[in-house]
Amino acid sequence: MTELLRFFSYHQPRRIRVIENTLRSRRTVATLFWAQQYGILKWLGAYRSLTRPDFDHLIKKLVSQKLLILDEQAQARLTEEGAALLKKEETSRYDPAFFDWYWLANTHRVMQRLLLAVQVASEYSYHQNKYAPLTIPYEEMLAVKKWFRNNYQHDFTNRLYLDLQRFGTAIASEDLRLAKDFFNLLIGHQKAGWTPNQAAVALNLSVEDISFLRHDEMLAISAYARNFPGPLQQLLTPILRTSPLNQSAEVTYNFYAQGQEIPTIAQERHLKESTIKEHLLEAAILMPDKMDWDRFLPTNKRAVLAKAYNGSPVTWQFNDDISSFYEYRLYQIYQGVINEN
Repeated sequence: MTELLRFFSYHQPRRIRVIENTLRSRRTVATLFWAQQYGILKWLGAYRSLTRPDFDHLIKKLVSQKLLILDEQAQARLTEEGAALLKKEETSRYDPAFFDWYWLANTHRVMQRLLLAVQVASEYSYHQNKYAPLTIPYEEMLAVKKWFRNNYQHDFTNRLYLDLQRFGTAIASEDLRLAKDFFNLLIGHQKAGWTPNQAAVALNLSVEDISFLRHDEMLAISAYARNFPGPLQQLLTPILRTSPLNQSAEVTYNFYAQGQEIPTIAQERHLKESTIKEHLLEAAILMPDKMDWDRFLPTNKRAVLAKAYNGSPVTWQFNDDISSFYEYRLYQIYQGVINEN
């Protein structure tokens, strides 16, 4: 899987576990921070089905092919051969269009719910009630069943068709391969959807790129459902996020934004102060433009830190004589923000 090469750099050693956890959406503050530093944060959750053994096997294979160098700290960087191959394959790789919505949805759940919903609607339009429904988790099946019962009497299939048609037109204007795969992925009356291998052959992409393509499709339809009323919005809204933060971190951030301090929030929420700080660090990483940096990291503290740490934040070594780790990490994030702007 040379597609993994896109997550590595020739000049910067990168932690392989950060890349793995990013692709699998294992959200720790450390993963989010380093993913941001590596410029791969938008790939969060792009390959949820990837397993640790498969990932390690792929890394080992890339090392054996002399495309990656892996050190004893489990950091890897591209070799000259790896960088050259990455450049060569640049035009043939799928370049995501909707990954900026990475935080909006668990795309596995979106796909499960969507595929069953379309199948049910298709069979209903043919007055067919004897068929084998797609096997998905029970919770998702119940959600689709409820959605169907709330809609089927109101010109249901026509409204869903128009909704899908509008969505398809929108994604086709971005990349025709998105629309081709999306509609061939759907399951209907006497119709089975494309497998990843079939899609890869038809679209001249690797199987791994098909995974990224479909993640992109599900983010796109989630964004569409978020903004346009209709059957798709009714189906998907319950599993769409309203914020990049997880629910607990969002509660903490809102308390802090209202003026409460960390010890007070910890006491009120019956959480450790360290947990509250983790929540605020997550907010700083994922919503830097909404942060009151003068409150989070006052000017006098930034001045002290500026004397101790310079250069690229990824090269710094924490010194507990200068600050707490919380302040140190905030300052790293802050420097990344101002350098980006």
